[in-house]
Amino acid sequence: MMPWTRSRYPEDWETIAARVKERAGWRCEHCGHPHDPQSGHTLTVHHLDGNPSNCTFENLVALCQKCHLSLQARYIPGQLWLPIVPPPSWAKRRGLA
Repeated sequence: MMPWTRSRYPEDWETIAARVKERAGWRCEHCGHPHDPQSGHTLTVHHLDGNPSNCTFENLVALCQKCHLSLQARYIPGQLWLPIVPPPSWAKRRGLA
């Protein structure tokens, strides 16, 4: 479990999350699937560094629930990308690759 708690989110988190989702066109920035809760593709917002109080553009990415859980289990902030595996487009846009 992350050391962060819900209380560490800013008071305007719902507004921030909505902006991130709108900026992504209500599609997962990793797999491109549109927001579709019935199919398990509920759009969420992921903090790349795991810190809910860091709401900078570079730190927030709109991900469907499936990609969010998968990425959260594998991505470590600051990790290097292997040259044979291109980094995802969201990482390039945020200058992380």
